[in-house]
Formats: sequence, structure tokens, C-alpha cells
Amino acid sequence: MTTNRRIFKNTAALASADIFTRLMRFALAVVIARTLGAAGYGVYAFAFSFAEIYGVLSDFGMSNLIIRDTSRDKRYLARYVGNILVVETVVSLIAFGFLFVLVGAMNLPQEKAVIVYIAVIAYVLTALAQIVRATFKAHEKMEYDAVLNVIQQSVTVILGILVLYFGYGLFALALAFVVGSLINLIASLALVSAKFTRPKFAPSRRFLRYLGKEVPSFGLIVFFTLIYYDISTVLLSFIQGDAATGWFNAAYAMSVALTFLPAAFMGALFPVISTLHVSSKDLAKTVYNESFRYMVILGIPLAFGTTVLADKVIDIIYGAQFHNSIVVLQIVIWSIAILFLNFVLTTTLTSINLQRVVMYATGLGVSVNIILNLLIIPGYSYVGASYVMIATELTTFCICFYYASKNLCQIKLPRLLSKPLVGSFVMAVVVYYLRPINLFIIVGVAVWVYFATLIALRTFTQQDVSVIKSIIGRT
Repeated sequence: MTTNRRIFKNTAALASADIFTRLMRFALAVVIARTLGAAGYGVYAFAFSFAEIYGVLSDFGMSNLIIRDTSRDKRYLARYVGNILVVETVVSLIAFGFLFVLVGAMNLPQEKAVIVYIAVIAYVLTALAQIVRATFKAHEKMEYDAVLNVIQQSVTVILGILVLYFGYGLFALALAFVVGSLINLIASLALVSAKFTRPKFAPSRRFLRYLGKEVPSFGLIVFFTLIYYDISTVLLSFIQGDAATGWFNAAYAMSVALTFLPAAFMGALFPVISTLHVSSKDLAKTVYNESFRYMVILGIPLAFGTTVLADKVIDIIYGAQFHNSIVVLQIVIWSIAILFLNFVLTTTLTSINLQRVVMYATGLGVSVNIILNLLIIPGYSYVGASYVMIATELTTFCICFYYASKNLCQIKLPRLLSKPLVGSFVMAVVVYYLRPINLFIIVGVAVWVYFATLIALRTFTQQDVSVIKSIIGRT
């Protein structure tokens, strides 16, 4: 199987699963919002955003270390997975003890505190499963990872909708997440042991020293990334209350759900670029350059189209009580367009052993995020928090783009952006005049207009045609 076809197969597997699971999670979010209202949804968003930030102490980026190192030499896979699984379990138990102290210091209402505890347990179980599932990505067998992801989310969402339907509330909803995560962990261990290798616990001082050297960079990248994804939700809850949190998070969660394609695409490319960095640096540069170009072509029209259609989307999905989410969606979607590019930059830099650059970039992004949120949220609430997301993504982009240009290849941004911007503008004008008709018809016409404009502008190259031919197996 050629590299292009392997990348396509893995991207298709991850993307298909990601589309399904994001749609399932989004359906659950809509049910929560419509059942519990803005304030109830705000409590849910706070608890799980806080848990996601705190839960990173369990994984701390160790699954990415496994993928990077063992995709180059799979002889050490069993020992990597076994040792890191034990280390992560011990760290998780210690971190959970400190959680009681932290939640007590925040003086949360009892119901909110209990939901936070349960949500953290769910994230810890998922983090342990991620360590085991790193085996699939190291072997570039993404279909196994995809199936397990679908199983976990299906169980969680079905149970979640059922408990809400029968009126059991947020406590039972949080337990549904724990059940889904536990099933994921058990199934992951069983499948890895049966198909690939049995995790082996064989600790050594040398390995522990290596973890001590490498893990902080990976862990801080994940930690910083989660903070600037979730800190706005947490700060809004403390400063403006649950309703403002619900309005912001409803639109932001919808926007993040649209990142399934870059997430899947770069997830498939991570082990590939890591291997090419050792075997063929020129090919690694080509993969980076083309990946960046494809994300520009996809991200820009998404931002234009969503901005024009935000009111229709919010009204159809959430209803009139979330009218305030319209302006949030119109703003944060531009941060998602930048995030498409940041997926390429951060994944590529990590693949070529420049994870410290990503760590510093995301760390600075977090600093910008927290400072601006503390300054802006008191006066501008959820609208201010929306603009902060753009500033955060831009900060990370500027630093990562500089180092990628320095260490890989130069990308001429004005030239690269010009044609997608023209195509997106033409598409947006058409969409604006089609607003009165059915949303799905508008989306179909928008896609056709955009790509027809790109073709007329001769955006696609002979290399693009060759890539497509190699994917489908034609010469």
C-alpha cells in the first residue's frame, strides 16, 4: 500500500469515527441544552471543562510520546505501554486526592462539586485507554482506534439521553460518561493484547529518566491546549454565571465539533511525518506543505459560511432561548479557521522533535487567553470571551509558523490565501441571498460554488491530481 493510500485509509477511518462521535456528542449537548436550559447546560459545561483540564494530569501527553517513539521502532511498544500505564495510574490516584482539596477551596455548590468528581473519573479512565490505544496509531491501524471511539461515545450518548429523558438529571448523566470510559478501557486492553502485544511492566531507571526528560514537554502541550480551549468556560462560570457559560459553550462546542477533519487528517499523518523525518526529510517537507495548503482551502470557507448562516444554525439546533449564542458562533468560528492551520503546525513540529516549541507556543497562548479573559469578561461577558479565542489561536499560530518556516520550508501566506479568500467571498455572497431557503440546500450550493470558483482560478495542481490517483489506485 502506498503512503498516500495509507494516509487516506487512516484519515478516512479516523474521520468517519470522529464525524459519528462528534455528531453523537453534539446531539447529547443539544438534548442537555433543551432539557436543562442555559443555566443547566452551563453547569454541565463547567464541570466537564474543569474535569478535562484537571484530567490532563493523568495522561500528560504520554500517549503522543508512545506514538512518536514506537512508530520508528516497534520493538519497545509493549514496554512503553506497560510502563507508562502503571505510571499514569499512580499519578492519577495522587491527582485525585488533590482534587478534593482544590474543589473544597473553590467552595462549589455540592451538586456541582459531585459532578466535577465524577467527570474527572471519566476523563482519567479515558486517558488510561488512550495510552493503550496509542498502539493502534503506532502501527498505523487507525480503524481499531476508530471502532473503540465509536463504541465509547455510543454507550455514553445513548445512556446520557436515556437518563435525561427519564428525568434523572446531571448526576446520572455524569455516571453515563464513566460507564462509557470504563468500557473503552477494558475493550482497548483486550484488543491490544489479542491483536498486537501484551503490555509489559518492566521499569528501569533509564526509562524513568527518559520519561522525566520527554514527558513534561508533551504534557505541557496538552495541558496548555486544554486550558485555552476550556478556561473561557471556567472563567465565565465564576465571573458571569451559568447562563452566560451556557450561551458561550453552546456555540463554541458546535464550532470545535467542525474540527473533525483536521484532527483525523493530522492524527493519521503524525506517525508518517515522524518516520519520514528520519528516512526522508524532503518528503516530510512536502507532506507538511501540502497539508497546510489543504487546511487553508477547507478552513476559510467554513468561517465565511458559518458567519453568514449563524442565526439559522443556532435557531434550528438550540432554539430561541440560545439566541445570544448567535454572535458567539459568528466570532469563534474564525478561531476555528486558524485552528485548522494550528493542527498542521503543532502536529508537524511534534513529529520532528520540536515539541518544546509547541509547548512554549501553547503556553504563551494560555497566558494571553487568561490575561485577556480576566480583563474582558467582566465588561463584555461571553462576547469578549469569543474574541479572546481568536487572539489565543493567532498567538499560537504566529510562533509555530515561524519555527516551522525556519526548520522545514517557507510558505508564502499571501499567495496561498488569495484564491481561497476569493472563492470564500463569492460563496458568502451567494449564501447571503439564499438565506430564506432550506439550510441543507444552501450548504450544498455553497460547496459547489466554492470549489467551482477554485477550479476556475486554477487552484489545484497536477500534484493534487496525482495524489488522488494514488489514493484510488490509478496510475
